[in-house]
Amino acid sequence: MAILLPLSGPERDAGSALLKAAAMALFDAYDPRISLMPFDTKGDPAGAADAARKAVDSGAQIVLGPLLGDNVRAAGEVLTPLHIPLLGFSNDSRVAAPGRYILGFLPETEIQRVIDYTTSKGLERYAALLPEGLYGDRVRAAFGDAVSAGGGQIMAMESYPPDAKEAEEPIKALARYDARRRALRSEVRFLRSLDDDMTDEVAENLEKAEKLDPVPYDVVLVPEGGSLLRTVATLLSFYEVDPDKVKYIGTGLWNDPAILKEPSLQGGWFAAPDPEKPSAFMARFQKMYDETPPRITTIAYDAMSLVATLARGWSGKADDNPFDAKYLTDEHGFSGVDGLFRLQPDGLNERALAILEVAKDGFHVVDPAETAFPAFGFSLRQAVSQGDN
Repeated sequence: MAILLPLSGPERDAGSALLKAAAMALFDAYDPRISLMPFDTKGDPAGAADAARKAVDSGAQIVLGPLLGDNVRAAGEVLTPLHIPLLGFSNDSRVAAPGRYILGFLPETEIQRVIDYTTSKGLERYAALLPEGLYGDRVRAAFGDAVSAGGGQIMAMESYPPDAKEAEEPIKALARYDARRRALRSEVRFLRSLDDDMTDEVAENLEKAEKLDPVPYDVVLVPEGGSLLRTVATLLSFYEVDPDKVKYIGTGLWNDPAILKEPSLQGGWFAAPDPEKPSAFMARFQKMYDETPPRITTIAYDAMSLVATLARGWSGKADDNPFDAKYLTDEHGFSGVDGLFRLQPDGLNERALAILEVAKDGFHVVDPAETAFPAFGFSLRQAVSQGDN
């Protein structure tokens, strides 16, 4: 088997870590029938296509990678006509196709899961602060579908450019800050106009507290990560989108210990794998290679483990391919470091995700992931809903 990764170029550090994770899984599988042949994509589509051709020439029966979406498409165009399946590490749903599977965490799945959970808690009025660009567009579409399916309402939505300095005005708009300030001043003026000692005292207290009316939504989606997430969350709180009254929710981009110290995000929810197994894997990787792995390395480990599982179950018959689509798309799925997942015939993946809550001491599971998949064509949401009836 082959693995296609950016082993040179700007993404070489990620590529190197993914290769090491796949090697860990191969070592754990301890199957001498499997060999792993790495090929460098250089991080661009032409390099990915060339690496795919080298994989074919080397006799690969299945290919892991590449990392980037356009690389996955380019490699797939070489491999798919030859009926060689590809397990890409991208989360770009646009490059998935039969025989060209993607294993990355899909924001559509994460959004659906967290919206289902907030809806189950009786929260119905939603707002979203979305980054400009392809990721934000995908989240916007998934958010609208999920809120509508749950019977909720979208009360406000704003987009911002990928620059902390330019995010402030969209955040003020989402918070309706200026209008709420005007409403407060108007209320104070009215109370003072009554020319009464009691109403004067109330007006004075209002001015001192500067307590604005609440925003007209119960939940705000912030699908951002890293330092920009912390900046955005701080600004939302500054403009009085009170995290004690409005539930902050996010995507898998929140799955980063760096956000734990941000007060505005305490109590926020997002969908992700149960952190116990990934944390153990990351610690093991750190110990083995003396480097901190990027979060995505678990995907390479699980992809290699999936291949080893299928090879182990091979009948040995010449006319039986262990990597045939009927095995890769087993509706029962596979259990990995990142929990239960399965590949769909269209190349997308489905994952059973938990709901995690941000706390000072880590991410706490407040709603566990499902332990089994329903049949294809029957979503996890439907299964949960019917189970509650």
